Amino acid sequence: HSSKRGAPPATLWQKLVPLALIFFCASFNLTILANLKDAIVVTSAGAEALPFLASFCVLPASLLFFFAYGRFVEFLPPHSVFYASVVPLVAFYAFFASVLYPASAVLHPHGFYSRMAPMVPLGLHGLLKVIEHWTFSLFFCMAELWGSVVISVLFWTLANDVCSVADAKIIYPIMGIAANLALVVAGNYMKWVNAALTQGSLLLSLRYLVATVLVMSGVMMGAKAFIDANIKSLDMPDKAPKKKPAKKKGSMADSLAVLKSSPKIMNLALLVIGYGVSHRLFEFAWKGQLRAVYPSAQAYQGMLADVSIATGWATIGLMLTGRFVFQYLGWNVAATATPVVMLLAGGTFFGTSIMARLGTGSAAALATAGATAGAVTQVFARSSKFSLFDPAKEMVYIEMSKEEKSKGKAAVDLVGSQIGKSGASWITQALLLLTGSIQAALPIISGVYLLVIAAWIRAVAVLGSTIKREEAEAKEAAARAAEKERLATEAGALASDAFAASSVHHHTHNVATGISMDDSDSDSDSDETSTWRKATAAAKDDHAAQPVKNPGR
Repeated sequence: HSSKRGAPPATLWQKLVPLALIFFCASFNLTILANLKDAIVVTSAGAEALPFLASFCVLPASLLFFFAYGRFVEFLPPHSVFYASVVPLVAFYAFFASVLYPASAVLHPHGFYSRMAPMVPLGLHGLLKVIEHWTFSLFFCMAELWGSVVISVLFWTLANDVCSVADAKIIYPIMGIAANLALVVAGNYMKWVNAALTQGSLLLSLRYLVATVLVMSGVMMGAKAFIDANIKSLDMPDKAPKKKPAKKKGSMADSLAVLKSSPKIMNLALLVIGYGVSHRLFEFAWKGQLRAVYPSAQAYQGMLADVSIATGWATIGLMLTGRFVFQYLGWNVAATATPVVMLLAGGTFFGTSIMARLGTGSAAALATAGATAGAVTQVFARSSKFSLFDPAKEMVYIEMSKEEKSKGKAAVDLVGSQIGKSGASWITQALLLLTGSIQAALPIISGVYLLVIAAWIRAVAVLGSTIKREEAEAKEAAARAAEKERLATEAGALASDAFAASSVHHHTHNVATGISMDDSDSDSDSDETSTWRKATAAAKDDHAAQPVKNPGR
């Protein structure tokens, strides 16, 4: 049982079941929405639209939504913030499936791309397609918000609000397994819907899948209502201060100063940047390659569904074995595993894709091999993030001071996430301006990808050596402190024994002989001293043979 203040205690089951249900439903919806948005946009506008969507649509939409979220927190009751944030997203998904997508043929300015393309550089054609397919772009942005808003903010705020540290140790790992089972269930559900219910119609597929998202969202809200009615928020005074550093995130200069002042935090930021940039660069190239192998939206969905299923199982497996990796192989191996596998699998993807483009061997076979290698890269990149990468990153903060921890996390979150998320988009856009398409830019993208991962691996090595050195210094300092304490204890014991022996000797001598040595006799010759020692020894022998009973002075 876990106690609450001012209310009867809630059992772990009362917390675990609704929280796991919310996490399952949110992750299920995330899988459906992520696969839908990619399938719709990539098969209609091309992978060249993705970096422009990330920079010019998703980022502004995120800022606007989080501004609205701040208003919700400020003006609405705490229990209502969850519903006020989820309802607009769900309402838009329903509106898109029922109105915008069926009317897209009328709403889209067809011919805009063909009219404007001759007047703009080839690398900006992706942006023109974003504008021409504006309803699809809008759906992409709103679907992208689900993960960052519902899971990262709303769900984890709720979980941290009702779970104590003791609860979290039991509940959070089970919730993680539930979330990854959702990936497996959602992937299989998508494949079943497309095979059994839609008869090849993307509109029917969209409506069935979005209707399922609505049902799952309703289940989420029911579970949230149960928590509101039965589980009281933990009134922990240290929770509010933890959120205050977020307001300091506004200053990039402050964050850069923190990075410069601490090599450990700098290398942490390089880890986050390395993951973000390399994964985004890979995704842009891989999704473009997938379109060549799976040209229809439903075939594209099917491939992404298979990737979701594999990701779910891989994450569960790594979550169950991850602690053994940390325990028996160490931090360095756990932190290096993700970039090494991304280097090998991603390198295979880029190599086969470039060979297919150059016409070396069977282009179709190479393209399929490249897409498969890309799928392996995607599965491990996503599964290892939660089971190896994030725990390895968070472990580094444990030994920091409270101030260094809060400032370091703020700096890594601001600089690392912004560069990680936006950096790959800007790099890809620059390469599109130079080469005209993602396929043409593949050799350069692969080179940047390899350089970023090499820098990532080097940052892990430097950070690992720093951690080892600090651990060795801490052990040495602890050993010195223990030795100092041991010596002090032994010295105290010796002094106590010496004092006790001196007291007994002096007491015995006075009682047995009645002799009182005058200080003035200290300069007597050696014969007198010898005589006194003999007398004392004789007295000791007599005292040992005939114990004195209650002697008086």
